[in-house]
Amino acid sequence: MAKVILESWREGLLKVSLTRLQNKKLGMSLIDSKTNTDMLLEDQIIVLEIKDKIIAREFFEQAEKLGVNCKFLE
Repeated sequence: MAKVILESWREGLLKVSLTRLQNKKLGMSLIDSKTNTDMLLEDQIIVLEIKDKIIAREFFEQAEKLGVNCKFLE
């Protein structure tokens, strides 16, 4: 199991894309995905525990490209 920690966001964050990434890549509901995105925008740290390390790494890399400052922990 791996963890992706969403710590903060950069100007230009693609909010809708981040919500969709969580929904599509991690199989989260749209409501939970949007809640995570909203919490991140309110400067809250989000910790995602992901069973598949490959999916976790892909999510991490894509989230970084969308404007999230995050960490990947195996």
